[in-house]
Amino acid sequence: MNANDKFKVERLLRDFHLRPEIRDRFVKEPDSVLEEYGIGREYWDLIKQGRLHTLYRMGIHQLLLYHLAHVLGIKRDEYVRRINSPDF
Repeated sequence: MNANDKFKVERLLRDFHLRPEIRDRFVKEPDSVLEEYGIGREYWDLIKQGRLHTLYRMGIHQLLLYHLAHVLGIKRDEYVRRINSPDF
């Protein structure tokens, strides 16, 4: 993941925390939000499926990934499991 891609993903995750309307839209129409933020399609499934460990290994900050987990309905214990497991 290059710096530009990382910035776009992290900006979306930050906005999940700061802008409830983005969070709500993502739940209803994730592809539209991902496209609006200019996130490459190669990352869409990773984000929508909550592949936290993979995204973390690509350089996405773990605290921002917690915002993604919240939007996807992933509870704290499951977040910890996913962030630490190469299966995710």
